Amino acid sequence: MKRGERIYSYIEEKSEAWPEEMLKGRVGFGAQEIAEALGILRNNVSKELNALQRQGRIVKFSGRPVLYFDRGCLESALGVTLGECQFDDVEAICQSKTPQELENPFARLIGADRSLRRQVEQAKAAILYPPDGLHTLIVGQTGVGKTLFAHMMFEYGKVMHRFAADAPFVTFNCADYYNNPQLLISHIFGYVKGAFTGADQSKAGLVEEADGGVLFLDEIHRLPPEGQEMIFYFMDTGTFNRLGETQRSRRAKVLIIGATTEDPDSALTKTFVRRIPNLMKIPPLAERSMDEKLDIIKLMFQDEAQRVKKPIRVGVETIKALVGSIGSGNAGQLKSNIKLLCAQAFLNGIDSPEGIEVDFKMLPQQIRSGLLTLSANRQALTEVTKALGSDSCIIVPPGPDFLLTDGASGAEFNLYQVVEAKVDLLKGEGISSDLIKQILAADVNVYVRNLYNKKASVNMTTRERLLKIVDASLVDFAEQVALYVQKRMNASYHDRFLYAFSLHLSAFLKRVKSKDAAHKELEGAVPQDSLCLEVATEIGSLIGKHYRLEVPRVEIEYIALLLESSQEDERDDRVVIVVATHG
Repeated sequence: MKRGERIYSYIEEKSEAWPEEMLKGRVGFGAQEIAEALGILRNNVSKELNALQRQGRIVKFSGRPVLYFDRGCLESALGVTLGECQFDDVEAICQSKTPQELENPFARLIGADRSLRRQVEQAKAAILYPPDGLHTLIVGQTGVGKTLFAHMMFEYGKVMHRFAADAPFVTFNCADYYNNPQLLISHIFGYVKGAFTGADQSKAGLVEEADGGVLFLDEIHRLPPEGQEMIFYFMDTGTFNRLGETQRSRRAKVLIIGATTEDPDSALTKTFVRRIPNLMKIPPLAERSMDEKLDIIKLMFQDEAQRVKKPIRVGVETIKALVGSIGSGNAGQLKSNIKLLCAQAFLNGIDSPEGIEVDFKMLPQQIRSGLLTLSANRQALTEVTKALGSDSCIIVPPGPDFLLTDGASGAEFNLYQVVEAKVDLLKGEGISSDLIKQILAADVNVYVRNLYNKKASVNMTTRERLLKIVDASLVDFAEQVALYVQKRMNASYHDRFLYAFSLHLSAFLKRVKSKDAAHKELEGAVPQDSLCLEVATEIGSLIGKHYRLEVPRVEIEYIALLLESSQEDERDDRVVIVVATHG
């Protein structure tokens, strides 16, 4: 493949990640990045990029550095033809809304294409169904986002021209007057002068205010039976009467959206439920996928970062505790917790221009206990650790940036730092040794695999890269160990295992020289009957003989985790089974 085509293929492949890249506040790829990825001189890359731009195949964004993006992908995402358009402001296009977002307000809803896909389709159908849509009942626990969902239905209706641009969205909480049914009914439907004591003049109700739009009745189960009867009669006929009137002579065109935390079959009359054809259940936050939980937490921190106009650094253990603390309060309680934490962090760092830090130590006990809850579920703990990495997360205003800093790179690769920082934190919270081992195993596994997944320079072999960091004699020994592992475990290990093992061995030898002891809390993190632990023990013997020193048990655990992580990496890339069928 010609050099220009290689460069274009790289840009095209990377551009397909849009709008994920846009959500990171970044659109485009620089000449230096492409040069390093493809092993081509930067000057040659710049020459080919200018040629591709003249051919109209890529778009150029001015700035520092100059960035390039595939024209076809950008036009497809924006839904427009760019023509000769030039972009001078990358940030402007990053923050602009695409036509797809304008046409579909649900695109902003986390989980709209995952756990909430069916509910979104129901909502769209309810809005578009002729002639005036379907009345809807949204069921879900407190704090799952029923009100937000109703607002998105209304916005979707305006975009699809089911409602006028100035159509009303009227909200009423039926619990406000549930002790006084007559007052509640008068508030919804209005009343005429003299209908009751104190009714000095006639007053329109919420139904009339919502004419041409939506009436959202929150906690609709609080409506008394007579109120439900009046509502379903209005839904049937479109007519109603104010309190004190004898004839139903008034008309209004209103879409009713109700919300309840109760079981409709037990909290509402059967005749009322039968007249609401569209019933949607919003799952609690605890039942949604881990990716969605983390996305929601990220979004909430982004909102706070924009509010305080400062970067927010959030420790990984803090996010784990927040995930584990998700309970009956759902997203509503989670948002309150995050807002309170950010307020405290803002007060602590009010004089710091660099930003504020949400530290695990500032968490209240009910949120800290979430770390224990999460640790009890090894699969969930592994998912969170894999998604977050091992370092702090930084949210930067004003754009929606969520940066995950990764310490697993080059000479900074240091498993000791990962383990010891976690041990000190977790022991300070009184967490049991078994849970500490479980958390450490997941963190180390992800830390190592993050290193493996980083792209190596195409201009240097693994040995050449290692020789820039560690001694040649150590690399020679590490290569012998890697060959031994390959034969002993009957598996093809990547050079990345050699890279990680060499760096860790170098760190271990430095510790032996300085007489620093590693934390023993890692012991027992790998199952005792594991082949990785058995081979790691044999590697420990090889190290002991070669360097004439005693390898402690905890170092065997470190090596076992290196083997285990490398083994999983191999397994992920392997096709397990292929099923071919003929219809």
